[in-house]
Amino acid sequence: MLRSLARLPFRRNAFSLSRTFGFPLSLSTVALTTTKSPVPSDKSRKMPSSSSVPLQPPPAPATTRRPTGPVPFLEYPSPNATSTSIFNSSNSNTTTKPKRYLLFFISGNPGLIDYYAPFFNHLRSLLNELESKSYSSPDQQPITFHIYGQNLIGFSDSDHTPFVPGSPETEPFLLEEQISHLYSSLVTLNEQKGPFDEIILAGHSVGSFLALEILHRSLQSSSPSQLLPISTALLLFPTIHQMHLSPSGLHLSRIRSIPFLNNYAHVLAKSFVDLVPGFALRWITRRVLGMSEHGSKVTTRFLQSRDGIWQAIHLGKDEMGVIRDGEGRWGWWSSSSGSVSTSGSSAEGEGEREGEVVAKEIETVESDWEEVDRQIRQEHAHNQGQQQQGQTQKKKPKFFLYFGQNDHWVADKYRDEFIERRKREGHMGKEGGTKIVIDEDRIPHAFCINHSEQVAEKVRVWVEEVLELEG
Repeated sequence: MLRSLARLPFRRNAFSLSRTFGFPLSLSTVALTTTKSPVPSDKSRKMPSSSSVPLQPPPAPATTRRPTGPVPFLEYPSPNATSTSIFNSSNSNTTTKPKRYLLFFISGNPGLIDYYAPFFNHLRSLLNELESKSYSSPDQQPITFHIYGQNLIGFSDSDHTPFVPGSPETEPFLLEEQISHLYSSLVTLNEQKGPFDEIILAGHSVGSFLALEILHRSLQSSSPSQLLPISTALLLFPTIHQMHLSPSGLHLSRIRSIPFLNNYAHVLAKSFVDLVPGFALRWITRRVLGMSEHGSKVTTRFLQSRDGIWQAIHLGKDEMGVIRDGEGRWGWWSSSSGSVSTSGSSAEGEGEREGEVVAKEIETVESDWEEVDRQIRQEHAHNQGQQQQGQTQKKKPKFFLYFGQNDHWVADKYRDEFIERRKREGHMGKEGGTKIVIDEDRIPHAFCINHSEQVAEKVRVWVEEVLELEG
């Protein structure tokens, strides 16, 4: 049986699909290459150029659905969480309350938080070291970190009723619904486990886009309970701009452009996977796709779930339509800016304008964030009885972006143009600016499969940099 599977076109296509989808979604879509479904070749069908495709995002759902059951999550409290105050050796008459940080992590697609358990475990041990260091230093306020992440909704069969085709109200969840639920979860978590002094948002892949959206909505909220003390965003392999023009985005966009595949890709994929027994799936994910033991177990569970494959493909198609130029989403630019129209322009000119668009997106959020951050700091300082007169607050970096080399979900052209614009306008390397790193360690987009410890080490460095800059 296993030898037969190895000789199938699956073995050859699994590698290319693994590159295409980054996450284990590759295995669930292998049916598209092993069945007789009408998938046109690149030679017989050319994708339209970006200048001929209207860049209007799909409308938001008329109503926002909520999960009907518990959403799986992973939570790693601080070992010092119960400590309310400590003895300050520099002044025997005072005690200092620890400063409480929440690191709220948002996963990529497929949105199973269990993929990140090795990453969280290692990061927890690294943050414990930072906590111990702060508690032992008489000149530094002690700190604690609470790590939390949860599934994107729809990826656990227990958090929703079975999906039924034909109606937006009964089909898998869209990006807008993911954003709404994550924002609500973050507000609730801050109320129940906090209030936290500062919140660090961390997002992977499409989770970076979701993190930016949550940040924007918090900044624009007029409700005090919705204005969260978000201070920093760590965006790992971020897919925040022109996702449909990335190498894998073009493949997924091709599926969207063919009515039959657009409607039935998940049926074909699920039908194929259901033919493969569990032990064979584990063997394929371990031996063919090269996953770790942990990644293989999570992937097998995902593939054997009732609705997971449909949710992943449905959400991926929505990403292709939404994560473009942010038109109408965050008010970052308008048609009067001259960046909307691309007809009649050269590819070079088009890329430059699109690079400017994503830079303006970050700039606008930074501007809003700076004012809110100032207000939050003043409030905390007042609550702690600190003197504000004559005191200056040192700015900290607002965004840390970690891009991969040749990331198949990020078009290199737009990434490089974005970085160049940030350098040209002086936003990189300054306090309160954006820090951008391009991977030099050959870490793949789906880092949580085999490279969790390496990325956790990098996140620890950024967190420590935030603390140092805070001074």
